[in-house]
Amino acid sequence: MGTKANLLISREIFKDFHKLPKKIQKKVAEFHRDFQSNPEAESLYVHKLDATMLDPKVRGAKIGSSGYRAILIKPEKGNTWLLVRVDAHDKAYDWAKNKRFEVHESTGVLQVFDEAELQGVIEEKREDFSTSAADEYPLKKLSDDELFAAGLPRVLIPSIRELNSDEDFDKIADYLPPDCREVLTGLAAGMSLDEALESVLGAEKEDLKKPESTGDFSHLTEAPSFGLVMLESDDLLKDALDGPIDEWRVFLHPQQRRIVERETTGPMKITGAAGTGKTVALIHRAVHLAKGHVEDAQKTLFLTFTINLANNIEKLFKTLDEDAAALIEVTHLSRLARSICREAGWNGVVRLPTDERIDGIQEVWDEVFHEEGLPENPLETRAELVEEFLSVIDPSGIESEDEYLTVRRTGRPRLARKKRRDVWRYIEVLRREIKKRDILTPNGAVKQARLAYEQNPTRDYAHVLVDEVQDFGLEALKFIAALGLRKEDAPNPLTLAGDGHQRVYGFKVPLSHAGISVRGRRSVRLRINYRTTQQIRLWAQGVLDGVEIDDLDDEAADIRGDRSLYRGEYGPEIRSASSEREQAETVVEWIQMLLDEGIAPHEICITPESEVIVQALEASKIQSRQLYAQQPDLGELEPGVRIGAMERIKGLEFRAVALACADKNDPLNNLGESDLAERCMRYVAATRARERLLVIQHSGEKM
Repeated sequence: MGTKANLLISREIFKDFHKLPKKIQKKVAEFHRDFQSNPEAESLYVHKLDATMLDPKVRGAKIGSSGYRAILIKPEKGNTWLLVRVDAHDKAYDWAKNKRFEVHESTGVLQVFDEAELQGVIEEKREDFSTSAADEYPLKKLSDDELFAAGLPRVLIPSIRELNSDEDFDKIADYLPPDCREVLTGLAAGMSLDEALESVLGAEKEDLKKPESTGDFSHLTEAPSFGLVMLESDDLLKDALDGPIDEWRVFLHPQQRRIVERETTGPMKITGAAGTGKTVALIHRAVHLAKGHVEDAQKTLFLTFTINLANNIEKLFKTLDEDAAALIEVTHLSRLARSICREAGWNGVVRLPTDERIDGIQEVWDEVFHEEGLPENPLETRAELVEEFLSVIDPSGIESEDEYLTVRRTGRPRLARKKRRDVWRYIEVLRREIKKRDILTPNGAVKQARLAYEQNPTRDYAHVLVDEVQDFGLEALKFIAALGLRKEDAPNPLTLAGDGHQRVYGFKVPLSHAGISVRGRRSVRLRINYRTTQQIRLWAQGVLDGVEIDDLDDEAADIRGDRSLYRGEYGPEIRSASSEREQAETVVEWIQMLLDEGIAPHEICITPESEVIVQALEASKIQSRQLYAQQPDLGELEPGVRIGAMERIKGLEFRAVALACADKNDPLNNLGESDLAERCMRYVAATRARERLLVIQHSGEKM
């Protein structure tokens, strides 16, 4: 019997596995098992292809008796092989014949590339390359050794030398190995070589294991991986037999992997724009940490801001690892706060004292505005004063006039000291009316929960992980600190994920103000967008042009090197409409086109909700389904085009999204006059789209 071997499987195998005939799928699973036991077994028919392959390491193997072949890469050193393709005989060999399969000698990353294909693209595009200011282009200034250190194979360096701008780079980027493509993107955006390498590879340059040659695969299982996985069992292949497997379960970017496995003695922060996989990394980290408590059964807490996201994530944990899921408590902020308050003996009601959001509570504000002796409303309208309470006073846990006079109101209109004093007179009456009715606001409940927990910690969480942290106010952050940082020197106590671009509730509160210090090495930013195309990402980013987005602390978010993994066939489609009916007709026409292209109704979303659009869909015999709070979207199990408020689609994703913003008062038509939260909400809505985005704005005439 031969020596056992490791077999790393390419993500391309999983991506296309469901397209193979069922009997071939079963044969692949059998091949995987048998090969690792004895790669030299004659029954596997592993054979050389020297006469037809550019890379001599390429091997073929029979898969069943129906003419299918597996493409394997044999190491020059080590016992780790690669399974990179399964296809019909000719297709498999044609795919592999001009490719190189090499470990980069500087980064240790396995790279697959076709030098001739890249050169062909450059020959085709060369006439379109820019010439102005070519000498100033950052990639042009790098030496050959620096380009090599960035992960570029030496044979591709001359090709990169021909590029003069980001536009040129975009034309050929998809033909580069993904690791060096990402590093070069960071360098072109102004990052240093060390910054770009660490951001992409998830490790510092000195920690990378360098191979003895491009065929040395002996350290591949420890190296940063861009699409290879070692299966510890056949379970994933068995799952793949039942249909396409969710890639997020199996493949993590090296930076995500670093987040999952990193050991810390203090809090860690994960930032990144929409679609960069923050939640995926957080979910995997929770499972990784929970697995360490199988014997002591100590719970890990996974906390979100909204109930919908908590419901969705709870299902994802069960999909990823049922045993670990049993040790992870998934909940949202308000539910946890209410629960702890009740454990402390409080039996009142938690409500939001505002006219607009909760029915039956406007009488509280009615009492405030009928109170005699109050000064004239310093904020002019009732709605503005309500918003000041909801966005500043309540989430900050302010209980005295002095606290209100000194609070930082970042992102809110400036308010003079005299006006703040007058506002506080109204708030004193509001607090009296709330107390009289035995009501707690959600933020009030959070504060009471924190105080109760600090006096008597009734729950002992081994680890606390928090998503959507940009939407947590000061009191909520203090509550998180109490839950996660109660024990000094506890391992991996608190992990926070969020994005200032997506702050749609409240205003900026630096983590440090709540006693959470995450500066330096415990702060990580993800830069690769896996959800939206590059065109949609850039359009959405433009909605926030001219405003500074924070990094959840006192620094500006660093978006250098941010990039989408995919460049779509279509860019955002921008239309205009002068009436609700015209807007509805445009949306229906667009949706009908998508349906004709094969996009399923449940993969399309319209926001914000509009009765006129619903009626137009009905008239065109297109089924629709309303998205509601606290109700998960069941995907294909519930047919129909989705329609919902922008708040409702936060945390969801669709192949296509229509932003129906033709109302002249919609903030998208007045970005310069809109507040940051309104602009962030439209950024969030646009980035729910994976492939197609329709934006309808006001045409200038009356609606």
